[in-house]
Amino acid sequence: MNSAGDDVEDFVVLLRVLMSTRGLSDEGALAEAGHLIPAEMHDRVLQRYREQTSTTIEVLRPTEFSSTGGPQPWYQDWNSAEGYYWLRQRRFLAHDLRRMDFEIDSLDIASDRVLAHLGDPGAADPFDIRGLVVGHVQSGKTANFSALIAKAADAGYRIVIVLSGLHNSLRMQTQRRLQRDLGHEDTIGVGLPTPGNRWVWMTNGEPWGDFDAAAVNGALLQGNDHVILVLKKNKSRLDRLLAWMRGRVPDHVPVLIIDDEADQASVNTGGNRAVAELTDLDPDDYDGDAPAADELDPSAINLRIRQLLNLFARSSYVAYTATPFANVLIDPSASDADGGDDLFPRDFIISLPSPPGGNYVGAERLFGRDRLAGEGEITVEALDVIEIVPDHEIDYVVPPRGERDTFIPAVPPSLRQALVDYLLGAAGWLHRAGRDEPCTMLVHTDMRRAVQNPLAEDIRNELAVIRQQWRYEREVSRPAFVDRWNREFRPVTVSLDVGLDVAFESIEPYLDDLLRDGIPVRVLNSDHLDTADFDAEPTLKAVLVGGNKLSRGVTIEGLITSFYVRETLYYDTLMQMGRWFGYRGRYVDLTRLYSTQLLVSCFHDLATAEQELRNQIALYETQRLTPREFVPKVRMHPTMLVTAPNKMRAAEELSLDYSGQRVQTVRIIDDRTTISQSLKVTREFLNSLGSPQTDSGRPFWTDIPAQQVLRFLGDFPVFRQPSIDPQSVLDYIQLQVRNRELTRWRVLLSAAQAENPELGSDDLGVVGRPEIALKARTRLAKDPTSLGVVTEPEDDLFGLEASAIAAARAAVGDGNADTLAAALRMQRDAREGYLVLYPISAQSQPRSGSSTRIPLYVDSVGAPTVIAYQIQFPASSSDATVEYVSAPQGRR
Repeated sequence: MNSAGDDVEDFVVLLRVLMSTRGLSDEGALAEAGHLIPAEMHDRVLQRYREQTSTTIEVLRPTEFSSTGGPQPWYQDWNSAEGYYWLRQRRFLAHDLRRMDFEIDSLDIASDRVLAHLGDPGAADPFDIRGLVVGHVQSGKTANFSALIAKAADAGYRIVIVLSGLHNSLRMQTQRRLQRDLGHEDTIGVGLPTPGNRWVWMTNGEPWGDFDAAAVNGALLQGNDHVILVLKKNKSRLDRLLAWMRGRVPDHVPVLIIDDEADQASVNTGGNRAVAELTDLDPDDYDGDAPAADELDPSAINLRIRQLLNLFARSSYVAYTATPFANVLIDPSASDADGGDDLFPRDFIISLPSPPGGNYVGAERLFGRDRLAGEGEITVEALDVIEIVPDHEIDYVVPPRGERDTFIPAVPPSLRQALVDYLLGAAGWLHRAGRDEPCTMLVHTDMRRAVQNPLAEDIRNELAVIRQQWRYEREVSRPAFVDRWNREFRPVTVSLDVGLDVAFESIEPYLDDLLRDGIPVRVLNSDHLDTADFDAEPTLKAVLVGGNKLSRGVTIEGLITSFYVRETLYYDTLMQMGRWFGYRGRYVDLTRLYSTQLLVSCFHDLATAEQELRNQIALYETQRLTPREFVPKVRMHPTMLVTAPNKMRAAEELSLDYSGQRVQTVRIIDDRTTISQSLKVTREFLNSLGSPQTDSGRPFWTDIPAQQVLRFLGDFPVFRQPSIDPQSVLDYIQLQVRNRELTRWRVLLSAAQAENPELGSDDLGVVGRPEIALKARTRLAKDPTSLGVVTEPEDDLFGLEASAIAAARAAVGDGNADTLAAALRMQRDAREGYLVLYPISAQSQPRSGSSTRIPLYVDSVGAPTVIAYQIQFPASSSDATVEYVSAPQGRR
């Protein structure tokens, strides 16, 4: 007599047969076979089937799709071309700033993507939207939210509040940029809007121009004017805004809140810190004679942002940052009586693309990164513009532990060389540009002003020596400049664009001008009045020395050379230090970055982790899942933390263990280039395996080295899908190989046993088998990127002895295993992995009359064969895991 477990397994097989032969969904097959399966077992059978056909590791949210994700319905009827503010901004970008069409188009599309997720400003019902936009460091986030503000105003948003970092310098920069792009009487830019369309600016671009309740008219919030405020994120300023706005905004007024640098201060951390030292405040960066202990405490600021959102019946909150690690780790369920829901981006996360045109230089381009699984043969190598600062020279500029109070910095040889490279790079850029341009150098070695100030003085002295030698002993100094240019600069230029290569004599007049006038050294900290105001000095030439003021938000124009050796423990802090990222493409060959080997290695790893996170965001956006349904995860690093521990209090560490699990590719997209690439990779892999054995006509191979399988999996492009995380799979296999598990592989090509003329065959590179009969798989009508399931029940049995199969059945019968498929994996040898490939015919069609299935291709003419795969991992006794951290997974 069969056990209940055996009955469930038998009914699951029946479901599979009906799905395969009739093209039904799992629920459709259950309905079809309902009279054969006891009603009380329906839920168990469906649950068992779904467990067998998806990975049981919650790498990502299982394949459940929500109608709540994606663009809001109102946006479908909205046309940005019919607006006012955006059209003016667009004309300004095109005609005055001479932006290229592709640049404007990219900005238009990207800002539309964000606008589409905001609440409907014309709806009568309340809304409270929370979202996150992930940009790139110094890549134009301000341009995106400036365009978003213009479009949101066109759509009907009346009040705009921009929270702009901690420092007044960043607030002023943001204010002036928005005045330029939206229209302000005191700012050159788009020009003053027509009467009836003018903005009411409640803040201005001067140092004293932050929000002041005494200087504004509260009645303006009651009218039809568009109101905008740009203020710093500090407790006192937010308290004043809260007190002033409370009760003044009617419920029907839609409000847009932009939180710039949203991972700074906005995230709830708890506890206090030494405010002035950690943030390097200027007197006008806070209110009053000195900051209170909690003036910049993120918990206090976080609470006030939440309270601000609670004032409005209809609001959309959009957080912007290039380093979203802390934001995606916020507890999605966190709420309290005072502030309401925390700032987790529960409604959407959007990753902005890297700016088009090739002028943007980010971490990936500068430092390179590792190839991620499913990216095919992509190569991301570092640019040859990095100079390693020897470890022993770090002691010149960074105080050893215990010597901070007595430390006196000095200019090491590498910094002296960096100054020469700055002069050469600046001269080269001025020659190439054909006009005067800003040319700057950054020096960031320590957060302490006690180090920055004397080091700046030493740099002045060093520049004075260089200048004197060039001006009065040129026959001594010139050969070294010529040699440096010819040996270190010209080869890099030639490697990127030989047409840009010039002899030293071409740049010498510009070098002469730079050294004739002298290069000022400016110290950007609260001990000095120095500034780097590129509005006031658009062609500034200077060496900028500083710490935290040079590490976030503020754009450094014309940055040629960076000397950066300040080590940090955190992903987000390190990435934000990268002021050298930005639009350097026209002169990237002339830039130089001096840093330590450790930091360069960390930047490389961080670029990899950042891209992996962006891939997850793209997956969730494509599948129209909300972040509550699909919580992103961040890969952990052996020497760095994802963010500060107090920003990760709610986060959970994920140890992804594939022991005894199955993963499979079940999703495709009609991208024939990608599908053809996967077919090419498969042919090369199968051909490299040599002559196969056969099982019921199906080719198979045994004892395949793990490295051969790893190369295949790494090269095989995978459409992003929740049922498999290729990079985690690769990492897990590599870890297991080190543990002497998964060292050999069994590979099965699960082809049709006989060719069906309607499906045809294909040459898959199998030695001795020029044609392989193809199988039929169709797509789900309600989920067109999904094949539903690709595996076959008999594949689970392949390669196992009869005794192992019997033991697996017994384990299910005894209640020691949930499913037969899982029990069978437990019987496999820990040293052997199992890979199954499925060749799917481009001619696959659903059975006649099926309403739940659609063809594999809309147009199959010339379409390539689709390859899908599954991997079955045996049970393992090792502790190999892939480490990630994410927001709490179980409280959504």
